[in-house]
Amino acid sequence: MISFEIVALTMGKTENGPIKITEEQQDSLSSAKLPTLRIHRSDFTFVADPYFKHSVGGHNIEEETSVKVKYDSTYLYVHFECKNNPRLDQNFYTRDNSAMFNQEIFELFISQGPVASENYLEIELNPNNALFLGKVTNRLKTDGHFSVEHLNTKTSGVKHKVKKDELTNTWIGELQIPFELLNNPSVNSNKVYRLNFYRIISMQDHFERDWKVNPENAIFACWSSTLTKSPQFHVPDRFGFLYLD
Repeated sequence: MISFEIVALTMGKTENGPIKITEEQQDSLSSAKLPTLRIHRSDFTFVADPYFKHSVGGHNIEEETSVKVKYDSTYLYVHFECKNNPRLDQNFYTRDNSAMFNQEIFELFISQGPVASENYLEIELNPNNALFLGKVTNRLKTDGHFSVEHLNTKTSGVKHKVKKDELTNTWIGELQIPFELLNNPSVNSNKVYRLNFYRIISMQDHFERDWKVNPENAIFACWSSTLTKSPQFHVPDRFGFLYLD
């Protein structure tokens, strides 16, 4: 995939690949506060603020996103509700590991350990229950390399489902992510992860099935704003912290 980031921006890329971060931008990103989420076995913990932040500028979006997370010995569980979403029927991707990031999605990036990593898991879900699953190598800070290795969504062990409620303009998703997919043997800590949640929301009607999001027709929102000059999600230094209590 190349999360078409500044337009498939689902993570901040141009059509030729993600946007490289300048040293000036990196200094600004590093100095901004990162959010923290502490979760427990069996019982869900809600993300405190239901309003994600714009990837550019960091201000709250108006649309509400409810996220709650828990874990057990096998899975990390993520439940989300994307509200204020009136164009649910204008999302046309139905195949897993497709270019679904060109339209509306919910996604998360996660890596094991307390330090921002060049390697992390990317998971996307759309209102049609299509799943995108990939291992990202992101060396944009060093040599500019970026690549995504698609994972087989049928054998990965990731469980997922989506419910659409067009009466309330809401779509609800559930993910069960196996820890064996997340845990890196080279990282000592399995109690802390770096994590970010994202949402792309269309802001205008589309009548062509192959329409694509861009900064003029969509909102690119993050739990932890990437604070970039143009919409971009692939910024590991801006991942928040997830602690397993």
